[in-house]
Amino acid sequence: MKARAIKLFTGAVIAAAFTTATLAADWPKRPIRLVVPYAPGGTVDTVARLLGDKLGTQLGQAIIIENRPGAGGNIGTEAVTRANPDGYTLLMAGNPTHALNPHLYKELTFDPLTDLTPIALLSLAPNLLVVNPSIGVNNVAQLVELARNEPGVVTYSSSGRGTTGHLVGEMLKNKADIEISHIPYRGQADAILGVIRGDVSFAAVTIPGTLAHVNDGKLKAIAITSSERSNLAKDIPTVAESGYAGFEALAWYNLSAPPDVKPEIIKKIVGALEAVMQSPDINARFTTLGLEPRLITGEAYTSFLKSESEKWGTIIKQADVGGQ
Repeated sequence: MKARAIKLFTGAVIAAAFTTATLAADWPKRPIRLVVPYAPGGTVDTVARLLGDKLGTQLGQAIIIENRPGAGGNIGTEAVTRANPDGYTLLMAGNPTHALNPHLYKELTFDPLTDLTPIALLSLAPNLLVVNPSIGVNNVAQLVELARNEPGVVTYSSSGRGTTGHLVGEMLKNKADIEISHIPYRGQADAILGVIRGDVSFAAVTIPGTLAHVNDGKLKAIAITSSERSNLAKDIPTVAESGYAGFEALAWYNLSAPPDVKPEIIKKIVGALEAVMQSPDINARFTTLGLEPRLITGEAYTSFLKSESEKWGTIIKQADVGGQ
């Protein structure tokens, strides 16, 4: 009787494994929902729609974009952590949801590093440090010197407290050991106008929509926040080469799935992404958006997520901006 029970149990396990493997092999058999935890029209939404079309073609099923904004991206992200792990729900997000929010929101009910299945990093977006030309600053060293000579007088704008633009300023403040004041605005466009008007000294902002003001002479770009010079603005030096080794501050965009999605399904998605990211028009569109295509998967991507979370967590703690 005991032997028969063991055989029945073993048979059930084999049957379950066979069923799971079959389901993964047949995936996808219906449209896939791609959750964007922000309102339509932003960069994350644009990237999702851009990649969604081509990814759907590669996988043979439609990708349906579902915008679920709220709480800085936390509402949509949490929904994906609780979704059925069948591969039919995915998340398009980025550094705020994965590396900033866990340190900004003390009541967060999930950990994006453990409660999501990482699929791939898709692109990076450096920031430009721009100043008002009237302050007479041509590089980072001169900005730092100005801040040291006039403590508390140098100010910088951002699109809000706890945003990348705010934290880039905090990173510079810590690296250079200077006193500068943060002035939050309602959005990046207003933050840029604040620099143009001379209300603030500088800002760290994304490249699209900023280079035009630089070319018109309304702003001066003194550095870029990537670790190496960017193809998006080849003539602009990095903050690191301006005297602050290790300085790197990037926005980035990624694709995730609910926890426990089968590796076979993740492998299919990665294979489709590899084909999509080789598309010349995808690369051209990313450049227009101020993004550098960068497909990273597997352990390298997991290590990247952990490193980014630790880095920004330290900066947020130093700036004392957590606890929302």
